[in-house]
Amino acid sequence: MSDSQDTIARLEARITELEIRSEERVHDLERLQRFVEGYEQRVGFLERKLRALQEAAENPAEPMPHPTEDLPPHY
Repeated sequence: MSDSQDTIARLEARITELEIRSEERVHDLERLQRFVEGYEQRVGFLERKLRALQEAAENPAEPMPHPTEDLPPHY
């Protein structure tokens, strides 16, 4: 094999290796994107729940009893 054929073979092998690595990174990026999207959904859900709890705490359906009327059952 001549030097130029050897060089071409090494370059082709390197290109193949880089293409494989590139595909692996594409798959890694897709997995990471799905992971991030899942967390965004979870954070959005938790934010909505937190807002609902804040709203319920700030505007209760029934007025809060006076502290002296709200005694534990054993008193």
